[in-house]
Amino acid sequence: MKIAYAGFDLLFAALETLAEDGHEIIKIFSCRTDNVCEFNTEVTSFAESRGIPITYDRITEEDLQQLISAGCELLVSAGYYYRIPVTDRIRMINIHPAALPVGRGAWPMPVTILRGLRDSGVTIHKIAHGFDEGDILLRRTFEVSQREDLLSFMDKVNNLIPEMLRKVLSDPDQFFDNAEKQGEGEYWAAPDEHDFVITKYTPFDEADLILRAFMGFECIYRDGDTKYALQYGRAVRGKCDAEKFPVDGGYIEAKNIRPF
Repeated sequence: MKIAYAGFDLLFAALETLAEDGHEIIKIFSCRTDNVCEFNTEVTSFAESRGIPITYDRITEEDLQQLISAGCELLVSAGYYYRIPVTDRIRMINIHPAALPVGRGAWPMPVTILRGLRDSGVTIHKIAHGFDEGDILLRRTFEVSQREDLLSFMDKVNNLIPEMLRKVLSDPDQFFDNAEKQGEGEYWAAPDEHDFVITKYTPFDEADLILRAFMGFECIYRDGDTKYALQYGRAVRGKCDAEKFPVDGGYIEAKNIRPF
């Protein structure tokens, strides 16, 4: 099958699966990332090593017309930043890291952890005009552990993707013809800086939760007017020495620290 792919490294398992199964990837649309917290290096290397055209500009209607003219049969979006124009001349699917219709939005993973939810999932759905509102082709759920962090959460997501994608592409006519309408659903706004700020007054359990929910991203530690960005931080119970970042009941250790 001739396929166009849209995404960065977050859900790279999808691109790997398509290649392993012998599909022809005719173009890749990726995103410009900071390559500190979010990466496009695997997708870029994949494209360059195989001579696949890649662009970091958002998909336009003209791009879709070019894909159709090239005989593209499917567009697969997996962690793509931008809204994609919709056409009925090519099949278009999105892989979303939540059990839709609950958890629509750009960043449902940390929200799941912050809310203390005990289950989540992965959904493959048609791309529609409404954000994450397209008909559902396939959905799988998994348990969110009490000590889940964003990295372990994404491991579960990427472990589900190969089987799900292969199942849908084994009989796309059947899945598209029998897709499930989502109904009302629930949209989750993406977290902002307010959600990942920690101070010395933050209770230990709250600091631990924030650090786990944004593991791999930079959380902000604020001490008066001074701010630090902490990446791969963890909360430790006990007395804090002068070189650590205190919270109420313990302190934070972090792999990467920079002034913010």
